[in-house]
Amino acid sequence: MNEKASTAFSLTNRCYLRVDEVASYFGVSDRTVYRLIDMGDLKVVRLRDCIRIPVEEVREFETRSRDDWQV
Repeated sequence: MNEKASTAFSLTNRCYLRVDEVASYFGVSDRTVYRLIDMGDLKVVRLRDCIRIPVEEVREFETRSRDDWQV
């Protein structure tokens, strides 16, 4: 099973993901995910020094991004 498939499976079982999990899901670096957060493209939950991304936000971001690329 590839990395994205195993992460996609876990999306159905969890409410929040770590930055590295989101990066792995999209096949990008952690830094790219942090940039998306800083730009306001991904909404997060902060628990002291921990950043968590709601699974629903990942799904919505994916839909928004896909819509941006459609002609």
